[in-house]
Amino acid sequence: MGTIMIIGLGPGPTRHLTAAAREALCRCRGGLYFRTVRHPAARLCHDRGIRFTSLERLFKEPADPGRAARAAGRILLTALEQHPCVGYAVPGGPPGAELTALYLKTQAPRRGHRVRTIPGVGPRSEGPSPLDKLERIMTVLRSPRGCAWDRQQNHLSLRSCLIEEAYEVVAAIERADPAALEEELGDLLLQVVFHSEIAREKGRFDLEKVINGISTKLIRRHPHVFGAERAATEAQAVGRWERIKEQERNAVGRAAIQVDPGLPALLRAYKIQQRAAGLGFDWPSLEGAVAKLREEAAELKDAYRRGDPGKIEEEFGDLFFAAVNVARFMKVNPELALGKASRKFLDRFAYIAEQVSRRNRPFSSYSLEQLDHWWEEAKKYQEKNS
Repeated sequence: MGTIMIIGLGPGPTRHLTAAAREALCRCRGGLYFRTVRHPAARLCHDRGIRFTSLERLFKEPADPGRAARAAGRILLTALEQHPCVGYAVPGGPPGAELTALYLKTQAPRRGHRVRTIPGVGPRSEGPSPLDKLERIMTVLRSPRGCAWDRQQNHLSLRSCLIEEAYEVVAAIERADPAALEEELGDLLLQVVFHSEIAREKGRFDLEKVINGISTKLIRRHPHVFGAERAATEAQAVGRWERIKEQERNAVGRAAIQVDPGLPALLRAYKIQQRAAGLGFDWPSLEGAVAKLREEAAELKDAYRRGDPGKIEEEFGDLFFAAVNVARFMKVNPELALGKASRKFLDRFAYIAEQVSRRNRPFSSYSLEQLDHWWEEAKKYQEKNS
């Protein structure tokens, strides 16, 4: 078993090299690789007689950055056959998110090797990144000198905020409003930072671990990009992603179908059916799903005739579940479809309300036929301008 050391070199001047980085450069003599020789640390190693190999040729304007990262990763893994310790020197501060580093973190353990990351000093002249700035703002807001409301929040109290922000992002996308999307994505990102800060205060995890975790997961679930496997089509890529997820669930002893209970009921039903279908429990065609929908509608009607409230609720749930299955066959996300239908209804009803308001009479003074006439007008206007 060998060790790959991913060495952060800092922003430039060798005075920014940490003691741990200097030690690692010396330790990996003979098995040292630089992503680029343009970093001053490469000159330092040359002057001190520390042999190294440059991988710069692989990264010169590659058409496919993922392919360049894989090529560099394979070279480093092969080097472990000759050296017990191989170093990969990367410019900048925390090097863990660099593509080759992510590839190594996934592939090296599979071959029985260890990966060790040596953080470098981040760029000092550029100041904190926007994400660092946001994280610091949240730390201040949660501090004794911060905001009383922010200090009182916890994971549970922020649940509704997180859901609302996610839906507002979706609404901005569907309105094709770039300015609103930019703002709403910021609001959603704030929720991630907020939850991470709460967890950091309790010693559980922090924002860096969240980012590193999702980076590692993306590499692990895209072996056709960062590994040796290939996926020529979107269907092959999705299928591989689902198989890897299934392997991960089985590895930790989870149930065959594991879906977050905190999801909205409609979306949760959709995901449950996706999981079941992935395990082979599915209708062979759309016709079977549609027939089941009709069957559930008939059972609901029968329960209503019998006047059994409990059975009516149960059959109503079965009808929704069957409708979700039909949506899945038609490649429609039922949560998004229902949200769109609700917004369409509100837009049309706003037209009715405007007509009523113009006439200075209450809704109750109009018949259903009159209201429906305005509804049809609103419908035609929507269809004309959609």
